Amino acid sequence: MELLFWPFMIISLFIAILSIIFKKAIFLFISSILILPLSIYLSATPRFGILLLLCPLFYVGAAISLAKKWIRLSILLIVPNFILIGWLVFIVYSQ
Repeated sequence: MELLFWPFMIISLFIAILSIIFKKAIFLFISSILILPLSIYLSATPRFGILLLLCPLFYVGAAISLAKKWIRLSILLIVPNFILIGWLVFIVYSQ
């Protein structure tokens, strides 16, 4: 199962960027589905707790704001996912 986390994370980031570029909210819903297994897996750890269950909700909020043509807010809501995945990549590759 963890073999799917890395491809799903990377694909969700690329799809999120494409959704902002092409202004298609449906791509952000797809990204939220792709990042859901990672957020469920990491929310089971004591370090993160239930906080990581918000990651897919950030994508959903960005999709709603993109549908209402609030592009800056949707970019702002996508940024925490980029920070989280960037941090995970840094932690894994620095070991």
